[in-house]
Formats: sequence, structure tokens, C-alpha cells
Amino acid sequence: MKHVALLGGTFDPIHIGHLRMAVELRLAGFDEVRLIPNNVPPHREQPKASAQQRLAMVQLACESLAQQGVSGIIADDIELKRDQPSYSVATLEELKKQLPKNTALSWVIGDDAWESIHQWHRIDEFLGLANLVIINRGHENQFPYTTLQGQWLKQHATELDNLLECTNGKLIRLNWRLLDVSATYLRSLLAQGKGAQLLTPDAVLKYIAEYQLYKFDWKRKRRLNATWRN
Repeated sequence: MKHVALLGGTFDPIHIGHLRMAVELRLAGFDEVRLIPNNVPPHREQPKASAQQRLAMVQLACESLAQQGVSGIIADDIELKRDQPSYSVATLEELKKQLPKNTALSWVIGDDAWESIHQWHRIDEFLGLANLVIINRGHENQFPYTTLQGQWLKQHATELDNLLECTNGKLIRLNWRLLDVSATYLRSLLAQGKGAQLLTPDAVLKYIAEYQLYKFDWKRKRRLNATWRN
């Protein structure tokens, strides 16, 4: 059985926090990690970059990892092919149709999304299609049994080794100390023309500069830098 971890997001832009999480998932035992850019995220503001630009940046980041010897982390454009809100259940249903029957799927979210998961579209169908991996970033909130989260923790929580052997219906909470980087912070640096090296792969920074993303005149900065050097 092949077990695929699914990490969705706007990736606006992708950064080392996303990539480090993907690497950790591979190290934890998942055979493949798919980074899935949202088309129309239903629970947050719309991205600054276009869908195709965000996909291109994710692809460049995955290629950068592969060049460093990190395999099994790929970009997946499945949600960009649908001109509708990027609901996780719909994505899982489509992947189930596309992938071999012996493929297990685990959806990966942060603790912020976990707190509001009861509001997700068709959430009662979710664990029938996949497992759920929750990354706790330094804290682990408690939920009363009367909440959906409390019920799921009671009925479906397990250990990582067991989840990796299951196609669906299991849940784990992983207390990982990940890099504290956000796309909002990265966009802020880029908008001010400040250095963002090491926060995202160089290939992604070159792409951002080439297409002048996040409202900064990169060509003007290069001209000013050239004048200063002369």
C-alpha cells in the first residue's frame, strides 16, 4: 500500500515552513507528499498571485528539493482544475478516482484549521475518505466530547505507525516544532524590497522577481543596485 500525505494551501508564496513540513512528513514514513494549491479557498481571503503563478512556484520549490536529493514531494494541480471552492472532500473524492485502489490518503492540517474543522463542507464524510494528520505548533488544545473534535479524538485517534497502515478513518496529532514562517511575512518583505533569501528557494525568488509579484518594482531595484555599484 502506498500512503500519500496531502498538504493543501494557497502557497502565496510557498516558503520554507511548507517545505520543512513536507520533508518531515516524508521522514515520518509517508511514501509521497503532494502540495495542493487552492483555487478558491473557502475559508480565507483570496490569494495575491494567480493560480497558475502559485502552481509554478510550488513546482519550482519541489524541483529545488529534488535537486538536493529529497524525493517524493510533488505539486498537484487537482484543485486548480475546478472552477469552484476548494473543498477538501471534493478533492479527496477526485483523488480516489485517479489513484490506484491501494493508495491511502492522509490530509494534513495545522492546529488553526483543526479548531474550525467542524465548519468544513461535508465534514461528516471526511474520515470515510482519508485519515487526518494535525500538526500542533507548540500547543495542544483540549476539546469537550460534545464537539466534533472531541468525538473524533475519542473515536479515531491513534499512533503514527497504525495510521500509516490504514487507508482512512484515523487521526493523529503530531507535536512538531516547525519553522515559524508565514506567507504574510514573506509577502511583506517582498513588498518592501527587503531580502527574503533562505525563506523560500532561490528559484521561487527569481520567479517572483521575473513576474514582479507582490507589488514591488524588482526591475527598478536592480537598476538602483547597478547604479549604486557603479
